[in-house]
Amino acid sequence: MSNIEKLKEYLVGSDGRKGYLLDDKLSNGKVIMLSGAWGSGKTHFWKNEIEPKLDKSIYISLYGKTSLREIENEVLSKSFLIDFSDEDIKNISIFGNIAKNIVSIMAPKIGEKLEETKTSLVNNFGKNALQNGGLLCFDDFERKSKDVDLNDLFGFITQLALNFKCKIVLILNSDVFEGKEKKLFADLKEKSVSKFFKFNPNSENLFEIIFNKYTLDEKHKMIILNAINEFGLLNARIYENILENFQEYIEKNPVMTNQEVRYFVLTLINFNLLHIVFKFYDYSYPFLGNSFKLPTFFIDQKDLSVNLVNS
Repeated sequence: MSNIEKLKEYLVGSDGRKGYLLDDKLSNGKVIMLSGAWGSGKTHFWKNEIEPKLDKSIYISLYGKTSLREIENEVLSKSFLIDFSDEDIKNISIFGNIAKNIVSIMAPKIGEKLEETKTSLVNNFGKNALQNGGLLCFDDFERKSKDVDLNDLFGFITQLALNFKCKIVLILNSDVFEGKEKKLFADLKEKSVSKFFKFNPNSENLFEIIFNKYTLDEKHKMIILNAINEFGLLNARIYENILENFQEYIEKNPVMTNQEVRYFVLTLINFNLLHIVFKFYDYSYPFLGNSFKLPTFFIDQKDLSVNLVNS
């Protein structure tokens, strides 16, 4: 069983068995951590393999968050919005402070004063969204701003878990902390985190779960994967870029040889990693009775996907 399969089975169960996150007796009030290298597909795994199995969950990226107050506001906002319809959510701007927008929209509608509205939001947060088994996922934990103190952040997260008896999942790359912050992180993790999981898929496992999102012919699957493995590449975002562009291209050019598929994939990888673009030229060999398309590369800063799809 692969690393991805083991994690999925443990967290959400299989064959009628409850997973850890679905067993309130085991996981309520607990903080767990899922760590893996950047680009290894942690977020994709969470959103596509775990989150759909959960009754209610809130997802928050800490990328670029500059203060604990900003994080608190987003937790409050998303916990309030979890029971809203998609139409209600459309009426709230994604720009600026969402919590302020909620107050400004809701207060005139229900005739409450500002402080009463704030109290209503907090009560709704505790009662409906997270209390007694709700789940809150903080992604990109290590990409928070340096202005957010680790002590304060862990303190906030721990209090959420304990006070509301909810489950907290932290997704991050724990290997990037350095110096004093590395030691502080290790100390706080030991005090606050109940379970630590290593997300460490191989290219086949990661490619499999991403490939299944697309409507591509199985005959191309191994050709694409083998081309990826020529680079020893393990990066979910690049896999998605390859498959999205290949699906778009193959719809317009349905007849491709295996070699052309391989060249196409290698071209996309080179562009993603090095901004090297390959162009194909026909080379005729009359004495062999056929012709070949061979790649010649040049450096270009244009969007490769546009060049290829529109060519």
